[in-house]
Amino acid sequence: MARTHYEVLGVLPTATPDEIKVAYRIKARQTHPDSSVVLDAQSSQRMADLSQAWRVLSDRTLRMEYDRSLLVGSTNVSFNIPGNTGVEYEPIPVIVRGEFPWKMIGWMLGIGIVAVLLLNILSEPALPSGPDGLISGGSCVVIDANQLANEVACDQPHYGVARTLVGFDMTCPTDTQPFRDRQGMGIACVDPD
Repeated sequence: MARTHYEVLGVLPTATPDEIKVAYRIKARQTHPDSSVVLDAQSSQRMADLSQAWRVLSDRTLRMEYDRSLLVGSTNVSFNIPGNTGVEYEPIPVIVRGEFPWKMIGWMLGIGIVAVLLLNILSEPALPSGPDGLISGGSCVVIDANQLANEVACDQPHYGVARTLVGFDMTCPTDTQPFRDRQGMGIACVDPD
């Protein structure tokens, strides 16, 4: 029976990548033909087997494929590991993580963009909102009996248009008339009509 790569390195199938690396280095020092005083016909073959085991087990993808090939047609796999001869081990469950669904995300994003554009095209235009009572630049105002500026819709009769709203401690430009804001936010600088 052919030896598995795990048996060649002398590790369990559950060995971590670091354990495999250490086992390979130790075995390579022992097995390498240049380190042996006596060269036999098998030393080159043992080193080739060791290198092949290292190449497969050190690469995550190749190791997963190799583990799958060990499990095909077998419920239990026997590994002859020095010191543990004849011990049966359960097969290693292989967990394969899926790829991120980029295509699905792309399609969903594209459909969402098209839906937003279609809804924008098919919807009614927004009606301009009426005055909110807060005077800002461009607001149409009327002046009440207390000389306070009140915002009104520009399609109604109005005294003028506020150019800006300044603080109480500031002055309006000389070509505008100052009126106190009804909300108490400051002084409305009004261009009379």
